[in-house]
Amino acid sequence: MALTWLSAELTKEKVAETMKLSLVPGMLVIMLLPIFPLDTAASNIDAEVEACIRKNAPESTAIQQIRLRTVNQMFEEKIIDATVYWKRLPDGNSDLLAVFEEPEDISGSRLLFLEKKPDKEIYLYMPALFKVRRISSKRISSSMYGMNFSYEDFQWLYNMLETATSEQRPDALVDGEPVYVLAVIPRDSAGSKYEEVVSYFEKKSCVIRRVEFYEKGKKLRKILSADSDAVKRVNGILIPHAFHMSDLKKKGETDLTVISVRVDPVIPDSVFDPAELKSPSGIE
Repeated sequence: MALTWLSAELTKEKVAETMKLSLVPGMLVIMLLPIFPLDTAASNIDAEVEACIRKNAPESTAIQQIRLRTVNQMFEEKIIDATVYWKRLPDGNSDLLAVFEEPEDISGSRLLFLEKKPDKEIYLYMPALFKVRRISSKRISSSMYGMNFSYEDFQWLYNMLETATSEQRPDALVDGEPVYVLAVIPRDSAGSKYEEVVSYFEKKSCVIRRVEFYEKGKKLRKILSADSDAVKRVNGILIPHAFHMSDLKKKGETDLTVISVRVDPVIPDSVFDPAELKSPSGIE
């Protein structure tokens, strides 16, 4: 399993059989928000480009139902259904909760991200153990539930990595379409496995088209592609509803389908309280 530390813990608790899927990397991918940390310290981002990208993000909250499908090197298929709750705080930080519904092995598990300074907090609740565990920064590159996304990837998707600097690079083409090119370079203190993350936004819509994740030495590790034919307008916001993640090192593929999106619904603060993970209030 991807998280040997968790597997060992479950075995010790004699409930290992209840968690057969390894915990996924940050790209539990719920590509609702632009995959570009707009609140990072920008050095040369054009103001019009930034404003264009921001117009495709919710004002304060979002609820999204997603389905993840992955096929590993052994051609084994895994499908995960989850609901994701996201909320922007008055100080500009964000909180995010992912509630897993399928498969039965992980039904009821909850993953909570709290954007705080100097370090973010990540909590995992597993019904089989009836315990809430905090995930250390050393584990953020671990895979989530066997997907080709890590905890860190997940944070990138939801604009939750303020410990980075950003820059605009020369425009390019993706599938023949003109795109803006924006790069984020994590700070050394962030403990990131990536040297930089490069995002490509379609000029005519400012919707994300492609993201490249580079490890140390500028080695391309993962590519996230958005299906341009699956972009839908929700409450005036253009949201991609289909993504494909390729892990070039592990030869893994994961598809994300957005089943439904609610933009700016009311979400109580208690939803993001670690003390409420065992029986969270405000969850629909």
